[in-house]
Formats: sequence, C-alpha cells, structure tokens
Amino acid sequence: MNTKQFSDAMDRLDSRYVEEAALYRKSAKKFPWKKWGAVAACAALAVALGGNLLSQGAAQLPMLTVPTMEGEAMGFESWVGYDIATWDNGNPWNADMDFTTLPVYRNGAYHSAGMPTGLSQEAMMERLEEAAEALDMEIDSPETLQEGSAAVQLTASAGGTTIVVEADGTIEVWFEGGLALPEEYSFTDCNTTDAEAAQVLDYLAQQYSALLDFTQPEPTLSGMWNPADGDGGAASYARAYALYDAAGDDLEDILNYTYHSARFYPDGDGKLSLIRIENSLSCGEKMGEYPVITVDEAVDLLSKGCYITSVPYEITDVEGVDKVELVYRNSRTEEVFLPYYRFYVALPEEQVGDGLITYGAYYVPAVQEDYLSNMPNIVFD
Repeated sequence: MNTKQFSDAMDRLDSRYVEEAALYRKSAKKFPWKKWGAVAACAALAVALGGNLLSQGAAQLPMLTVPTMEGEAMGFESWVGYDIATWDNGNPWNADMDFTTLPVYRNGAYHSAGMPTGLSQEAMMERLEEAAEALDMEIDSPETLQEGSAAVQLTASAGGTTIVVEADGTIEVWFEGGLALPEEYSFTDCNTTDAEAAQVLDYLAQQYSALLDFTQPEPTLSGMWNPADGDGGAASYARAYALYDAAGDDLEDILNYTYHSARFYPDGDGKLSLIRIENSLSCGEKMGEYPVITVDEAVDLLSKGCYITSVPYEITDVEGVDKVELVYRNSRTEEVFLPYYRFYVALPEEQVGDGLITYGAYYVPAVQEDYLSNMPNIVFD
C-alpha cells in the first residue's frame, strides 16, 4: 500500500482527515477541493444554523440542525480490524469524564464544496512566514491562488521544500524526493510496530517542535488492517503517524485531538514526504456551551434510529455495538462543529476474510434534543 492509498483508507477511519484523500500527490495539492467538491456538495454534510433561539435561564443559545449524511462513491466510514474493543485511536475522551455541557463552534472556514476559505491573505502570509522561519527557510514572494477575488492558498518553495498555507488554517510542508530519517527509525506505511511508531513520533515532535508549536505533543498510534490481497499476500497493518497538542485539560485535549493536530506521511522508501498541520478552530467562533446527554441516553437514541451515518446498513440490535467515543467532526463542509457519540458496529454484510471484521461508524448528536431543530431518524428503503 502506498501513501496515497493509505491516506484514502484512513479517511474512512477518522473524520478528522476526511479531506486528505487527494492530498498526497504533489501535482494535485494546489486544488484538492476541486476533485471532491462535487461529492461534498452532493453528500450534504453541512450543518445549518436555525434562526430560532431557545432560552435556558439567562442564556440564549441558537438552535442547531443536525445534518444528513449519505454514503459516497468512495465508500463509507469504517474501520477494519480483529477486535475494535482493543483498538486505541488516541482519542483522549473516556467514559469517566463527566461533561454536563460542551462547546459548539460556528465553522468560519465552511464551504459547501470544501474549498479553502476563512483566513485573510494577510493572516495566511503571517502563518507562511512563521512556518518558513521554523524551518530555517528563506522565501521570496509566495505564489497566490485566487478563487474569484479571494486568496485561498499561498505557496512558497526553497531548497526542495514547499510550504502551502490554506485559508482554513491548514499548513502543509512537502519535501521533494523525501527527507531521510536517521537509520534507527522505522517509518513505513505498513507493519511498523506501536513501539517503533512511538519512537518515530517522539523524534519528529522534537525535530519539528518550532513548526508545530505544541505545548505537549501527544502521539496517536492508530491505523487499520488490510486483508490479504488474494495473491498470497498476508494481511498487513496500515500505520498512521499523528500528534495533537495535549494541554492537560480534558476538554481542550478533546478539541485539540480533532482541531489542533499534525500528521506525518512516509513515502515508499521510509522518507518523510509531507507534514500536515490542522488548526481548524483558528477560523471558528464559539456559539455557546450546550447541555449534553450521557452515553446511555445516546445508546437509547441509537436504538431508535436517531443517528447519522454514511454506512448503508440499518442498526437492528444495539447489542452489536462494540465501541463508543465522544468526538467532534471536522470538515470544511461542516457549517457547525458540534459533539457526537460515535458508535462502531460490526457489519456482517462486509466480511473481508482473514478473521478481520469491518466496523461501521454511526453518530448520535451529544447535544440535548431541546437544542436541536431536528433529531435524525434514519429511514432505509
């Protein structure tokens, strides 16, 4: 599996990286949204903000509309493995965290087709200069990509390194021909162990500390299994290399896990080809603290079909739920960032062999129903 194939597969695993499927090839990096824009628009993954207000004591919170979510041509959100109960994707949330409210944010980088938007050209230039300084690069006037009258991307190159800053706050650093790591590190797409991956992430966090500017880099050692290829090849584990900024506060860690993170991509020779840094809330606006439901209440809603999913199969028995976690969704096509409980359910319709199990992702809004203008209820044909 090459880096682009791995990025495509991981998009189905984690909503944080839903837009990364087209990003690996450098020739496509300047226009990643154009390939997927039509799909994103048709998928209608936007959250609409209602105009009504609901009083809660002295506070007034805007009503929220939960989006629809449909399967796409690329497939549906899933994870492949032997036992998802043993899988640790690095999410800092756990069931012992007792939240009564959680923040909701208006996405200032929202665009129905996924085009970069949000930051001014001046703000993008400031980020580009900071990244260049962190990498000890001297850059000239950057190339500016316009969409209409707005700048949506700045690009600068020097000495085989290219920095791309997009209007939603994303920063990419590309290394032409790949950048070799010291020989003692194993940095591969597949079959790198957790211990080896942890060593690599520790090295990369130190090597690029100025670029990341994280208070406390925290590794997330996630991945998914590829089944045997039918030609004698054994099942293999596709590795992801990611960090988020862990601040020690439960809520901030949960937010940073989704919205303030970095991901490192190896090429086929084990060299570093790309660093991608997310900072989605840099364009966000907090709408308020919304009362939330418990996991048990979410399970009850799940059993009633009150969920959104890209999986084409209805949940008929909540006993089949094998994992739940609190997450925020992250995409330019999400008009509002709100919390969900994500349930992973084994899909007997999607057996892949080798004892591997495909798990589909189903989302129940974590915000109390009184603050939702609609509660999803899935109807399958």
